[in-house]
Amino acid sequence: MHKLVVGALALVLTGLLTTGCSTIRAQVDGSTRSDSAPIEVAPVLETAEWAVNDGLVSVMVRNDDSRVLRTATVALQGVDADGVLVGVWDTATMAGESACCTVLGLEPGEQFGLYFAVGPQAERIADVELSFSEISWAKADAEAAEPVAAAVPQDTMLGPDRTVVVARVETGEQAVPRALVQAVLRGRSGKLIAVVTGRWSCFAAGEDRRIRMELFQRVPVGTGVDTVTIDRLDTGPQPTCP
Repeated sequence: MHKLVVGALALVLTGLLTTGCSTIRAQVDGSTRSDSAPIEVAPVLETAEWAVNDGLVSVMVRNDDSRVLRTATVALQGVDADGVLVGVWDTATMAGESACCTVLGLEPGEQFGLYFAVGPQAERIADVELSFSEISWAKADAEAAEPVAAAVPQDTMLGPDRTVVVARVETGEQAVPRALVQAVLRGRSGKLIAVVTGRWSCFAAGEDRRIRMELFQRVPVGTGVDTVTIDRLDTGPQPTCP
């Protein structure tokens, strides 16, 4: 009698283990499907296009969400034609320069440029993948912020070892203590060449100021400025403006 009870318990236990296996696996990998297929997670931002120019990798990302992306820190992973990892670049590898790799105030449907000074290894990169951290979204029903300033391209000067973009910034009714200004450069065919980004301080209300944005890389002859955008920087140390 004792042997029959033990045998019956063994059969019940075996049945529980075999029928519950897929359920347990699903709980572990976060899936609720019986076949344990992985769940696809949409990227924070879509990679619209990217380019390599003179050791600089520039990437344009697009916000396909219905919300405003307040901020996100980005890391770039580059692989060669064989899928071998060339390297990973982020704010740490860019010597703490957050302007290179931080998306700010990106409205739905809009694009933002990122740049990574990779160096000679950039020529080996055949594909890129982005990862995101420190992500902050606005509420879905939040109203878009009113622009505080406008930036207009004026001129592009090409040199043997650098490129200078001259732009005019027109401030609105409010002063802008700190701002991030970004220019997107394209070739004659419309192909992305590079992204130039810099920070400026103390724009007075109603001011009309010319600024110079320097890119320490050469660009092909015929390269021009496609767009120039400006975003107010409300985080971090604020300057004491007159």
